[in-house]
Amino acid sequence: MIAFGPMSITLLICAAQGLLLAGLLLRARQNRAANRWLALLIIAVAALMTPYIIGYAGFYEQWPWLSFAPLSYTLAFGPLIYLYTATLLGAAPVRVWPRFVPVTVQFLAYAVVFPFPLAAKDWWNGVAHEPVIDPLLDIAALVSIAAYSIAAYRQYRAYRIWLDDNRTDGVDFDPGWIRNFLAALALITLIWAGFLLAKWLDPARDYFDQFPLYVAFSALVLYLGIGGWRNADTAFPQATSAAPPEPLESAVPGRDWAAQGRLWLGRIEAEHLWRDPGLTLAGLARILGTNTTYLSRGLGAAAGENFNAIINRYRVIEIQRVLARGNDPRDLLTLAFDAGFNSKASFNRAFLDIAGMSPSQWRLKSQKPPEI
Repeated sequence: MIAFGPMSITLLICAAQGLLLAGLLLRARQNRAANRWLALLIIAVAALMTPYIIGYAGFYEQWPWLSFAPLSYTLAFGPLIYLYTATLLGAAPVRVWPRFVPVTVQFLAYAVVFPFPLAAKDWWNGVAHEPVIDPLLDIAALVSIAAYSIAAYRQYRAYRIWLDDNRTDGVDFDPGWIRNFLAALALITLIWAGFLLAKWLDPARDYFDQFPLYVAFSALVLYLGIGGWRNADTAFPQATSAAPPEPLESAVPGRDWAAQGRLWLGRIEAEHLWRDPGLTLAGLARILGTNTTYLSRGLGAAAGENFNAIINRYRVIEIQRVLARGNDPRDLLTLAFDAGFNSKASFNRAFLDIAGMSPSQWRLKSQKPPEI
């Protein structure tokens, strides 16, 4: 008899909500390729939950031939995690299909057996699938998720470094969602590994004992869907590789990069190039007649800081100078925009990093009369 109880209804509601959010991600206009990878990941997790949703409702007792329905795509989790991260950050790999060969094999391990009579499926499950194939697929899935998650985290770190080295508004595009997304997946993977270990130590555990694990998968589905949708339209700047060195400059032996960097810093300061809110390392290199590789090297040698810190330091110093006069009627945000910042977040973060206090605290300090 089919009867949806608290266990099956809980999982069903979460899976249905996840599928709804996956549908919204599939229709998102921005980051379309990345959002499709995330939608497929949500669908794959929801598919993994399906046997337990229908199992707790009594479907397998009513229709035992449903066993071996090909609903497990855990070997797709790792590739989808990596492809979502890499594509969102502008580093999508050229060849994608080889990454899905393992999940194709996993699909066939179920799909080939599914049409057979129940007696044949029970025999196969007893001699091969449950003792050998299923544990191997579980271990392979955990290894795949771990390897691809590490690769995804490296992409995130590389992108974060690129933002600091090439843009002054990196805080506005900090892909913290990716970091949190990977952390959530790592937590669920550890929980999953714990349940697999418990099953290995106690083979008598049945699928009712797995309910807390699938509650965790339900939470993951909701988190991926809600978090992914909230970040679906964020236009992350596309990371670009440095231009090749210019032949004329590369022919100069023993170049003094610190001296060259000081010349460039002099122009940046004298021409107030830092006031441009859209200034990037590539744009500055064009203005100074060099390339990003040389510019980054020279600025680092001369100032000991990256592009982001150097430009924002000029801006913060200018704001401090204006505040020190004490007679400027402009509010802090107007001062920030006039100095070249293009968002409140980037202004507050840069000011705190450079001045060691918030802009409002600095204004109060600069306007406070000196103690006698």
